[in-house]
Amino acid sequence: MLESAKESGVVPTKYWHKVKDGRVQCDVCPRACKLHEGQQGLCFVRACENGEIVLTTYGRSSGFCVDPIEKKPLNHFLPGTPVLSFGTAGCNLACKFCQNWDMSKSREMDILASRATPEQLAQAAKTLGCRSIAYTYNDPVIFMEYAIDVAKASRPLGIKSVAVTAGYICEEPRAEFFQYMDAANVDLKAFTEEFYYKISGAHLQPVLDTLLYIKHHTDVWLEITTLLIPGENDSDEELNELTAWIAGQLGADVPLHFSAFHPDWNLTNDGHCKFCGSRCAGVFDGPPGNWGSKRLPVRIADFA
Repeated sequence: MLESAKESGVVPTKYWHKVKDGRVQCDVCPRACKLHEGQQGLCFVRACENGEIVLTTYGRSSGFCVDPIEKKPLNHFLPGTPVLSFGTAGCNLACKFCQNWDMSKSREMDILASRATPEQLAQAAKTLGCRSIAYTYNDPVIFMEYAIDVAKASRPLGIKSVAVTAGYICEEPRAEFFQYMDAANVDLKAFTEEFYYKISGAHLQPVLDTLLYIKHHTDVWLEITTLLIPGENDSDEELNELTAWIAGQLGADVPLHFSAFHPDWNLTNDGHCKFCGSRCAGVFDGPPGNWGSKRLPVRIADFA
């Protein structure tokens, strides 16, 4: 039954409960969407069917591509290697500045034309010479069941899993999700509650909780990205508070990316800065790869 459900793209989930008025509440993220039969959550991919919350996009993607790992961006995780990237549709935030709006804001199932089982994805990554698979473009927490199954299929082949996420997820699913991730880039959109509420339709504290959890309760390699929007989140005061919090609460070894800045390659073959010789924290495995900045679209059906 479960296998046939996966083929249809609709699978049962476990993070939900019924509320007194007859609706069903999704418990994956702090948005806590309460749904009547047939309704979708704000994320678009989780819905109420037969009185329970289901994931409607299992095994369906908006496309696959081989990217440089630095594009995620991850600069201290297997540098110089290619990563097989994919996403689905929808998002559990409502950022007005979304850069992947054609996928994350999509409400059309026809963009999810690419299908792939977890085993196909793992084998494709192996065949293509990728060291990892990235769950990206939209937020993987909303399709966590699919992402986790891909991660499980990938581990025996030596393929690592990378989550590119806004970190807007509740405590229990967070623990399960990051149990299967090897690296994460968390999008810390700003450092004020006002920005999160007005610009992203969310709240700051759950994201900070996720950052603290990843750093202090998992072995997941963590990097952070902040997109600087003039006049919104780029004041000296806010950036000083943001960087002080990261250094004080997460430590000086957590790289922080400002998305307008694209650093040149700064690491030698042994994880030391080539300029000053300082040891760099990160995940290194021999000499850096030579994948460079190229991007390779992939037809996953070729690996069936």
